Amino acid sequence: MKKKNNFKIYGYALVVFAAILVFMMIWGTFGKKEVSFTPFNIEPRSSQIKNTMVENAPAVGWIRVQGTNIDYPVIYESWQAMKGDTDYTWVEHRPAEGENRLVIYGHNIRNISNQPLINDDSLIRFESLMSFVYEDFAKNNLYIQYSHDNQDDIYLIYAIGFVGDEEKGKVTESSSETLEYIRNAKENSLYNYSVSVDENDELLSLITCTRFFGLNGKKQFRVDARKIRENEKIDGYKVEKTANYDIIK
Repeated sequence: MKKKNNFKIYGYALVVFAAILVFMMIWGTFGKKEVSFTPFNIEPRSSQIKNTMVENAPAVGWIRVQGTNIDYPVIYESWQAMKGDTDYTWVEHRPAEGENRLVIYGHNIRNISNQPLINDDSLIRFESLMSFVYEDFAKNNLYIQYSHDNQDDIYLIYAIGFVGDEEKGKVTESSSETLEYIRNAKENSLYNYSVSVDENDELLSLITCTRFFGLNGKKQFRVDARKIRENEKIDGYKVEKTANYDIIK
């Protein structure tokens, strides 16, 4: 009788263990927390590009940045770009043959301090790019949409950092230069993104000005991304602070 009761106890224990195991599998493999991210859906901008003029300058593209109110036309650099009183962003040129990085600039008038505003609807142009200095924001906002030539492309952010004027618009014209640029961008980044990038990727850089370090420090803030690859799944990716983050604490 005692032996039979022992078998019952073992049976109940086995059932309880199996239930716990199933629960753990449902909520994460042995307690591992899933990476949290907000989905980013494409919003076509072809009609806006076609119908937008900025002080007589036609839009050549459109830029959207996840988690921000950046949803603006892109024009070619001109005298209008320096006025700073119109909501738009600009490029100095289209990438020529052999180049695979597009650089888009935008003004930052209000959000230049070392405590940038975040989720402020009054911010315009590229001012809300500064939100990426906050770790939680960077972890939850991973994507950029650039629309041009009747297509809407998604880019994955792979580096974010402060740069000097001499670094901001460097053109890469060879595979070795592109790889060097990617390496420097990652080494300078505030975060380590689990995104592979190589010389065959189409690269995008967003640049704005800042006074985060006062008048004598680096005065440009740059977000680097690469175009999503064919058949690549958009499902979020890992973001961790690097040692560079200590400079902004």
